[in-house]
Amino acid sequence: MRVSRAALRIRNRAAWRLYFLSAALFLPIGLYLTYFPVWLAARGLDDSEIALVTGAPFVLRVLATPLIAYIADRRGIAVTLAVCATAMFAGYFALGFVKGFVPIFLGALLAISAQGTMPSLADALSLSEIRRLEKARQPPVRYGRVRMGASLSALTMMLLSGTVVAIFPGGWIILAMICLALVAAGAAIWAGLTMRRFRFDPNAAGGLTEDPADLRLAIICIAAGSLTQASHAEVYSFGTLLWEAQGFSPDIIGVAWAMGVAAECVLFFTAERYLGGANNAARFLVLGAAGAMLRWSVMALHPSAPVVLVLQAMHALSFASTYLGTVLLIGSLAGRNHRARMQGWYSTVSALSMALSTVACGWLTSHYGAGAYLAMACLAGCGLVFAVWCGVIRKRLKF
Repeated sequence: MRVSRAALRIRNRAAWRLYFLSAALFLPIGLYLTYFPVWLAARGLDDSEIALVTGAPFVLRVLATPLIAYIADRRGIAVTLAVCATAMFAGYFALGFVKGFVPIFLGALLAISAQGTMPSLADALSLSEIRRLEKARQPPVRYGRVRMGASLSALTMMLLSGTVVAIFPGGWIILAMICLALVAAGAAIWAGLTMRRFRFDPNAAGGLTEDPADLRLAIICIAAGSLTQASHAEVYSFGTLLWEAQGFSPDIIGVAWAMGVAAECVLFFTAERYLGGANNAARFLVLGAAGAMLRWSVMALHPSAPVVLVLQAMHALSFASTYLGTVLLIGSLAGRNHRARMQGWYSTVSALSMALSTVACGWLTSHYGAGAYLAMACLAGCGLVFAVWCGVIRKRLKF
């Protein structure tokens, strides 16, 4: 089928807009993950206070995300995303001027909580725009390539974080966070003002899914994605510490983390072209859970540095494939008035399961060291059961 140049221009303009929005939103996240705790320590907080400041927003996120997603569906996803990004900027900006544990705690609670709600809103917005283009019979926009913008942005900030911190050392790190948050807020506000608003339709079906019969499939999909993602808790929380205990150099550890993000970028860029889109989302879920089981099983054996690098490249399967499959399947099932809520529920369940898994990893690692990865393999195995279940239902429904 021949595609007109006008149609390609419309598709490309929408794709690049979504790509750059995704990249801008993840700029502050890339620096936050690497150096925000360092800034907290520079401000005089001890280990327990740092844990409280970084952990409390996860609890608030579990409570707030469903409400924010509900507002997004009623008032507009892009507008709600702009409000959350502005709140994140306000929180980081306030942190640049406050002192003492309580003011820092409150500022961080606002900034990190708002920051945590943005990925699911961005996913809902991207999928809504992609669906709109499909209904208008425009050439397809691949969600994976849009999401790759976020991964590349985070990877870039991780690689540049050392240079950034050299420019803004110690307590001045917050200035870099403020600048990056300002870019994210500006991009979100621009999207809220320029992107087409998906209005609430009171005449549309009232269920979470387009077809009420698909609700069970959506729940199983959320369970599969959340369990598989929660199996990453050990490597996220204790991976670096365990590698240091094995004698890995800081350079090797840095390459290992970069390898994981680079591999996920490759999968996001290529997966939908070679493995299909939403119609094959269950395939992504199965690949992700099976890859996670293998990855953690080998990681428990104290592998050498070259093997660890290969296992980190498997992040493309364990994380990226799972993420892609879950978001695409939920997006294809969501009702017209519930697109943000469906992504919000996945984000909420995923955050809660990750929090519980992280707590368990603390005890497991203290008692069994790298053997804790076997528990993560079991968790991924549970995710695989639900992923296969998704595939069976999809095949029976023939869509």
